[in-house]
Amino acid sequence: MMNPGNPFFSVDTSSVLGRPAFDSERVERLRRAPLDDVTDLDAAYALARLVREEFGTSQSDLRLDKGEIAIALRSLRTVLGRLGITFDPPFRDFGGFQQYWKNQRMTNAGSWGKRREYISGLFEPVLSALEGLESKQAAKLKRREHSATNHITDVSRRRLIDGLVHLWRSIVDKNVKAGIEDEHWWVYWGGVLDEIEFLSRLYDLDQLPSNDDRFATARQDIRQHCIANPADWDSDWIYHDDRFGLNTSDDALLVFLAETLHPVVRPDPVEVKLLHDFYNSVLIHDGYEIVQTGSISGAPVFGYRRIGGGVPGTMKNLIFAADGPKLEFVLGDAVNNDVLVVRNEEFCLVYDRALGTTGLTWGDLLSWWREREAHPEDMDDTDVGRDLYKRLSAALASKPERLLFHTYCERHPINESGAKAPALLPQVYLHIDPKTRRERAGKDSPLARERMDFLLLLPHGARIVLEVDGQQHYAVGMEPGDAASPRLYSSMVAEDRALRLKGYEVYRFGGYELTRDTVAAVEMLQRFFADLFGKHLVDAG
Repeated sequence: MMNPGNPFFSVDTSSVLGRPAFDSERVERLRRAPLDDVTDLDAAYALARLVREEFGTSQSDLRLDKGEIAIALRSLRTVLGRLGITFDPPFRDFGGFQQYWKNQRMTNAGSWGKRREYISGLFEPVLSALEGLESKQAAKLKRREHSATNHITDVSRRRLIDGLVHLWRSIVDKNVKAGIEDEHWWVYWGGVLDEIEFLSRLYDLDQLPSNDDRFATARQDIRQHCIANPADWDSDWIYHDDRFGLNTSDDALLVFLAETLHPVVRPDPVEVKLLHDFYNSVLIHDGYEIVQTGSISGAPVFGYRRIGGGVPGTMKNLIFAADGPKLEFVLGDAVNNDVLVVRNEEFCLVYDRALGTTGLTWGDLLSWWREREAHPEDMDDTDVGRDLYKRLSAALASKPERLLFHTYCERHPINESGAKAPALLPQVYLHIDPKTRRERAGKDSPLARERMDFLLLLPHGARIVLEVDGQQHYAVGMEPGDAASPRLYSSMVAEDRALRLKGYEVYRFGGYELTRDTVAAVEMLQRFFADLFGKHLVDAG
């Protein structure tokens, strides 16, 4: 019977005590070839921990005899070699280790601590290398799982790579003729930045492994092969390096392409337009496009979206958490469409920062609220978030709305732990008709649905509208049994169609659905938000 704690110990079921026994034969088979039921990575982990413990304990506490220790150590060296990890200690068994510590003068005062410190220093790099391999394999598996939903074909990826090289050479040739020298001319995707400067904007290079055994991190091997020795790697190496996923993940490739157009990366607007047009000429065949999502100092910032999905253009007026009389406003600058609230501003919130490619998160809103309310810098994020939650909750007019909002905030709290999650904004103005119903002689406004119950601004221009429908949405009167109104229903679905055509996604919840069984409603909402973020590849933390 196998011991679940270590694949190389078996339990003697015939013994009353059931003591584990080291399976020397199995370990020897591992040395000759990988086992069928244990991966080399898992086997190396188990053996490395076992051997480290054996060499780090006193001889009287050893679980293995001298011959078994030698077998375990020999197999460990072989398996690590198959995994590309060098491990060559200056001894081959426990007797050799004893001779080694004598030669190294680890026999005087404090010798036991010195030997343990030496063993720890010998095995920690091995375990760290194994953890790096495990992380790398997990990342590959995750990309493989996402690849089933990828839409960008290998043909398009090749066209992007070849086309970028051709376009960049034409830009370089033009600059050379004009007498312009570019320090990083070979880094066509990095613009004015070198490889490390550019990639650090998207990845934590100190957490990604090195592909060169001499180094520990991606930053170190990129510095060696791209900056110190720029001819070591092909110019398009980035597209084939599994650490960055550009050859397997739509999301990784599209974020990368959008970043090549960022004004910090590529300040020349002519180059930006040239590359932007080229990207979209290729991506259109697979249903994507690179779109402007904001601006910095007048220069465009880009993200991506599925064609037919997301809302084009940039956010200009985000007015939400309305909890009182209707706003009165004027156009402070009609050319720029700048709305200036002149009355009842105290009954709403106006978010006045630019929207980034990641949408609007609780972290963004928390930072804005701290500044808006002049909260002290040393005030804890949890307390600032609690204050913001109270203000947003004040805009909720019904029990079903409060349940939806509370359920979301329980899973994605307004504090540091939920900072990456999209902000759920209540009572967001969609249309503002300056005339009152009396001024329109009792007629309905031509702009239906003045406010959205909830709005989520997700990455890449995706905007999610959540509506909680009470009886007033489909019936005339609020008494039980009041007749359904075809007029109200028709108006509601017509406005839904208009919103969807603009690129919004609209999801409706019935008030009855959210109140008849609170436990079931909470479970349903949790599943809904998880599925929604999965669909949009949102990492909500």
